[in-house]
Amino acid sequence: MNHDEALLDAVRLTLISGIGPRIRRNLLDYFGNASEVFRADVFELRKVQEVGGKAASAILAAKDTISVEKELALCEKHGIQILLDSDPQFPRMLREIPDAPGLLYVKGKLAPQDNMALAVIGTRHASYYGERQTERLTGEFVRAGFSIISGLARGIDGLAHKAALDAGGRTVAVLGHGLGLPVYPTENQRLAQRILDSGGALLSEYAPMVPATQFTFPQRNRIIAGMALGTAVIEAGSRSGTTLTAQFALEYGREVFALPGPVDSPVSTGCHRLLRQGACLLESVDDVLEALGPIRDRFPKESGVPEMLIEHPAEISLTDIERKILEAIPSSGATVDELTAETGIPVWKLMTQLTGLEIKRMIKRGAGQRIHRA
Repeated sequence: MNHDEALLDAVRLTLISGIGPRIRRNLLDYFGNASEVFRADVFELRKVQEVGGKAASAILAAKDTISVEKELALCEKHGIQILLDSDPQFPRMLREIPDAPGLLYVKGKLAPQDNMALAVIGTRHASYYGERQTERLTGEFVRAGFSIISGLARGIDGLAHKAALDAGGRTVAVLGHGLGLPVYPTENQRLAQRILDSGGALLSEYAPMVPATQFTFPQRNRIIAGMALGTAVIEAGSRSGTTLTAQFALEYGREVFALPGPVDSPVSTGCHRLLRQGACLLESVDDVLEALGPIRDRFPKESGVPEMLIEHPAEISLTDIERKILEAIPSSGATVDELTAETGIPVWKLMTQLTGLEIKRMIKRGAGQRIHRA
């Protein structure tokens, strides 16, 4: 089986009407890959969980009724890359969820840092309080080394993407429609282009010309939750897509963080309910780092990042001088004078670097102004 056949069959499987993410995952788990799905007969297909006669017939007819070449031509026209779930670039955290998509359509570029991502989500009707807190918290997340995942919707989602870019960070938007169509909502078209220009990415599990519907956005929400180490809910009503995303995160065993708000605010009721149900209180990035603990992620050599064990997201982007300072700090901590003597870095320069490391939450100051690794 060559790569072309694997790609054609993987795309074909996603285009079959009535075959959703869970059935598709069941098929891939049973047969191993999409090409083997299409080699199966009706009796073998019916052995797969949730595959009935109608679904089996649709699979058998797909080779003749679905033009994958047309979809690939559209991808080429619109600059869209297709990532199979077997591709090393496919988001590792997303691959782990039970209803993971078999492939992603990508505009822009995913990076190894996106495995260290937080989802920042909230209502489309953000209050002034929510807007300010989104800017503050997203900036803290970015400076601590996290990529930001959201849905490019009105309100909190769009603000989270913008705040990540303003802070010089990476951000990835997951859309509820095909990437060959204009961005929805249209007022975020420029923001989408800014994400791409910054080196970020737009993602969708939908073929290029699939329009947004009331059903595509809930499916999109599971990808947002699935890509992230944790989900930060800034504002949410009692019943909303935001709380659905948080529910997905909980089902996937990921942390959910909720920002408390005014008790009389209708866009904080969802956050307060999440807190009552056991979500982590969100006041600053320190709450996230404490809840996640050492992340311990190893980036493979082909990822472009030197192979190393990561315990903190900011470690990925440390400069050589920052690494030198961290390596010079013993378990008992060190004073500025001791670090200057150990590293040979002038005091004025060391102080600047220490401030940066403190903002990234890589160090903390203890008694007697001794500096410790966080």
